Amino acid sequence: MNVHILRHIDADTLSQINSLLHTLDPDMPEVTLERLERIIREDSFFLFVSENENGKIDGMLTLTRCHTLGRSKYWIEDVVVDPASRGKGVGRSLVKAAIAHVRETEGNAVIYLTSNPSRLPARALYRSEGFEEYDTGVFRINL
Repeated sequence: MNVHILRHIDADTLSQINSLLHTLDPDMPEVTLERLERIIREDSFFLFVSENENGKIDGMLTLTRCHTLGRSKYWIEDVVVDPASRGKGVGRSLVKAAIAHVRETEGNAVIYLTSNPSRLPARALYRSEGFEEYDTGVFRINL
């Protein structure tokens, strides 16, 4: 397993990313090549991927950064592992890589993530990696 931050996109990589996104949410619109190329160039966006022994992407995680006056805040989103690769440590490797990246680049930071209560294995993974459930009210607006 090779976990790294994705820096270059081609049509095959885009197809694999979209396939994983649809595993996460079948109703999610496909990401375009232009959009993905643009966001991976942003210095506040990191797309971690796991590649299996055949070089195929079998998992991914996005990490985004927001600077505030007090410290930097990071969010983990879009954590998904191909069903055929689940239970093999792919998700754990992705989470560990994201945490290590934040530790290496910023000392005084916090990492947030949300996870649906029905995703018991994912929630157990996050707890085992040191995440604590944070009692807050999340607000959102769809524009």
